[in-house]
Amino acid sequence: MKQSIRFGALAALAGALTAGAAHADSAQTLGGIQVKSDDGKFVGSLGGRIQFDYTGLLPDNGSSFDSGAAENNGGFNFRRVYISLAGSLYGWRYRLDDDVSNTNNPGNGFQDAYISHDIGDYGTVRLGQTRPWRSLDGLASNNDITFTERNITSDTGIYGNRDYAQGIFYRYSRPNTFTRNDNFWGGVSFYSLNKAGSSTDQGITPTQGIGYNARLAYAPINTAREWIHTGVTFSSDHADNGATLSAGSSTWYSYRGVTQSLISLKGTQPAATGNANIGGGNSPDAVTIVGELAGAFGPLYLQGEGGESKFRQPNYSKTSPNQQTVDAFAFTGSVFLTGETKRYDTLAATYAQPKPLHPYGALEIAVGYNFERNRNLPGANTTVCKPAVGAIKAGTTIDRCDLSYATFGINYYVNPGVRFMLDYYRGDLDLGNAGHDRPQAVDARVQIVF
Repeated sequence: MKQSIRFGALAALAGALTAGAAHADSAQTLGGIQVKSDDGKFVGSLGGRIQFDYTGLLPDNGSSFDSGAAENNGGFNFRRVYISLAGSLYGWRYRLDDDVSNTNNPGNGFQDAYISHDIGDYGTVRLGQTRPWRSLDGLASNNDITFTERNITSDTGIYGNRDYAQGIFYRYSRPNTFTRNDNFWGGVSFYSLNKAGSSTDQGITPTQGIGYNARLAYAPINTAREWIHTGVTFSSDHADNGATLSAGSSTWYSYRGVTQSLISLKGTQPAATGNANIGGGNSPDAVTIVGELAGAFGPLYLQGEGGESKFRQPNYSKTSPNQQTVDAFAFTGSVFLTGETKRYDTLAATYAQPKPLHPYGALEIAVGYNFERNRNLPGANTTVCKPAVGAIKAGTTIDRCDLSYATFGINYYVNPGVRFMLDYYRGDLDLGNAGHDRPQAVDARVQIVF
């Protein structure tokens, strides 16, 4: 029923857009169907994207944790099927991205859903749901990311899958069309730790927990064939009412792979005989800082991000550590064999895919490496960091919690709207005395954006 209502609403909005063209308005197809009134006060567009994936999992049959059980997660799936509505009226803009592939929970399909307005030359304010300003990979469109998955310093890694949030988001950018502060970017966010859809999104009950965030970025060089980006992000998330904060990656070697957490703090009081290492004290908070450095030099692209997230449990047991720290860094390098340059998006201060220079398209090869570690693992505790599939052998202890993976990818850009992707992932979960898990995966994607 909810799915039918959602499709009906989108159809009605699409009909309203196209109906406007019959009343002396103009319609065009520039990145989607666009409708604009003759006086320019009303603009609307209808677009979308389809990302259809195949994942082949190659579990580590020699793993200490019997990870072969993850093999049945392979196969075909729609990663994203977006219907996108955007436009403006009287200077106010709106955007709604709805992922209709989420049939199990239609309400959870909302991604970007906000109203925005410019404040003269002093930036833009968004009200609603979007991504807080953090990380190059986190802010890059999923149409443009180099691999099928974002890196481990983005929301799918060190931020524990806390991606979209509801709140107030301010962005200030000065692209190189200005005479001062060329290529400076700044943003702040104040948000609730929830995403539209269900009462338990991201493991956090809506309205029960808040966060705030700031990001500064500067591009000292920004030309069509060469650019350099530097940036830093600060985020502070505070859960409430029994909510959970975590770090790790739900996609540590492929989307249909297993979920691996390096830390998970929950805001509930433990029983007298309960686990003293997690779950004690009040609701947790996490402070995260990530540095960014990237650049394009003709067909060569290099990107590095690194940071740490400190998790704290107020009123923690005095006999146990009250703070744990997760370190993470990610490196990406790519080269366009057909001569293109990865573009710089000045509005988001991140990268974007190129426009092919040739009628036959563009070809990119890429390599990546991601690493994440919980460096304050509390003793022999097997709840904070443990294998996602299987269990450690009796009598062994976890004395290390390292997660890493290497990626090798090929991207073929047929044209600005169609792309084929092929990635190979090789992961390593290192739990010290408890052993290793080294799974592999092959991801393939066909993507169309309209």
